[in-house]
Amino acid sequence: MRTCKLIFRNKMLKYLIAFFLILAANTEFQPAAAQNKNTQIRMPCGSGIVNYEHQSQYLVTNINAKSSFVHQVNIGPKGLRSGQLSLTFVGHSTFLIQSPENIRVITDYNDYFRADVQPDIVTMDVEGGSHSTNLISPNISYVLRGWTEALTLQRHDVTLKDVRVYNLPTNITDFGAGFSNFSSVFIIQSQGLCIAHMGHLRHILDQQQLTDIGRIDVLLIPIDRLVTQSYDELIHNIKGINPRLIIPMHFDGMPTAKTFLGDISKVYTVKRFGTHTMMLSRSTLPIKTEVLLLPPQRPGSKLGPRL
Repeated sequence: MRTCKLIFRNKMLKYLIAFFLILAANTEFQPAAAQNKNTQIRMPCGSGIVNYEHQSQYLVTNINAKSSFVHQVNIGPKGLRSGQLSLTFVGHSTFLIQSPENIRVITDYNDYFRADVQPDIVTMDVEGGSHSTNLISPNISYVLRGWTEALTLQRHDVTLKDVRVYNLPTNITDFGAGFSNFSSVFIIQSQGLCIAHMGHLRHILDQQQLTDIGRIDVLLIPIDRLVTQSYDELIHNIKGINPRLIIPMHFDGMPTAKTFLGDISKVYTVKRFGTHTMMLSRSTLPIKTEVLLLPPQRPGSKLGPRL
């Protein structure tokens, strides 16, 4: 009887030791945010937004009817490898992003700045100015507008080969109050990288919006401080998103960029890039957040309104 009790106690002791070892391991390797139920977990890029049905509608117009002020930009980097993206600052707030599977995304597709390539996906964050157009080729797979005409939120979430693009509706509390209503932040996800184009955002992002945006590696920010965010709002949103790389946009003259760089250099390290095209990969991103100024292919100083 005593022998049986000893065997039983030894087995129970082994079970208890195993249980506490498993519990300790789970607690040790669990993220701090997960251990604190009151702390919101930052998910990977796009995990916080459900897959909305594609709803964009657009006017198809003959692409040959381009107006005389359209600038053609010769862009064509070759040899993109898995894990890399090519990013080109075309001008103002227009960027060309290319993937290894040759998917081309152009942000703020407009009549003032156009790359000399056929895009597969185009985004237009706000109606008017140098941020949108009706001159759209029918060969473009997805045309994603950041606004609707019916005072409803616009939702996009599309995937084409190795590229996903989705949006976060913004400026939704001031309908009818200004130029930048019905705007969106567009996120481009590919090759383990997440690039966010802030568009015409003109307010502070709340915690839910930051969670919906997800993890962002490269943040394209408007620096005009007139029709978009103030400097304080911009810094608040950058800290909330916490990107690895910040690239200024939405400016037409280098004096504007110089003034902004002087101000933000008090918060982040500022660097300049020699050309308007760069290769991105997670392995080459800075460990701490940095600001990188890319020169636009076309400054566009005499092309009309740049709102």
